[in-house]
Amino acid sequence: MKGFYKFAINAVLLVILLVVVDRALGKLIEHYLFSEKQGDSAVTTHGVLHANEDILIFGSSRASHHYIPELIVKKTGLSCYNLGRDGMKMKYYEALLKAVLSYHTPKIVILDLDLNDFEEGNDEEQRLTTVFMPYINKNKEVHDLIYKESKKEFSLANISALYRVNSLPISILQHHLEIGQKHFSGYEPLSGSMEESTRAKHIDNRSYKESAAKVAAFENFVKETQVRNIKLYVLVSPGMKIRKYNAIRTADNILRKYDLTAYNYSELFKADAYDLFYDGAHLNELGAKEFTSTVVAAHFNEKTERRSDQPVLNTAVSNPF
Repeated sequence: MKGFYKFAINAVLLVILLVVVDRALGKLIEHYLFSEKQGDSAVTTHGVLHANEDILIFGSSRASHHYIPELIVKKTGLSCYNLGRDGMKMKYYEALLKAVLSYHTPKIVILDLDLNDFEEGNDEEQRLTTVFMPYINKNKEVHDLIYKESKKEFSLANISALYRVNSLPISILQHHLEIGQKHFSGYEPLSGSMEESTRAKHIDNRSYKESAAKVAAFENFVKETQVRNIKLYVLVSPGMKIRKYNAIRTADNILRKYDLTAYNYSELFKADAYDLFYDGAHLNELGAKEFTSTVVAAHFNEKTERRSDQPVLNTAVSNPF
């Protein structure tokens, strides 16, 4: 019996030690995560915790590489931050918007709609919980999202502080050592041009099928902006590979309910404008400057917010399909 008590005491002490180590290391990693100035996590952290700008830009890597806040600020006089993140899709945009709106209401939201943002696949649900896990106790919207997406992940994240951040130490170290790409208010410039042998083309993707969950996330995104009287611009930025079947038609059907429309700039530049593209999907820094300037000239007045009674100049290229 004496041996059992000794074993039980040692087991309890071991559990206490593991909990203390877990909490201590977890909090240490969180501290460095939340103080990151570069990288995808720094952008998400800004959105979940710190966004206070007049104009916020949402989207995937095409958003993060195509919209330059510095130019928008210079032309409009409004503060701006680019919240685009590589590899994410519609449910991420919706969740991040809700996180922002829980503490801040921007004047203008720009959503860069990727042509395949509604397409099935991409395992976005799994990425969602991984990306938002460190913020589970920092923002109620994130807390509720993770609970909804995965009860198992929600439980593990609340049991272990290390579990919330276990995939991040290497990237945190990289960004604190200032290794890799730099972003400027969320904008990440790409240097270099695509090879001329990579021609622009239309892709006949007949197997295209939309995800009801992603379409619903888009409508929720639109609705969230409208109930708060936020001016919303849904834009499709330029690309070299244009999918015949894409998100634009569905997006327009939803936007029409709110007297809005999607502006399709996918073919803004000529098919041989290789000097403006980094690859088939992304503009380089020169292309981003050209595109951002076009957006500002079309949708905003110089040094002032566009009034609601002023017409939007629709200079976008119409959907060719």
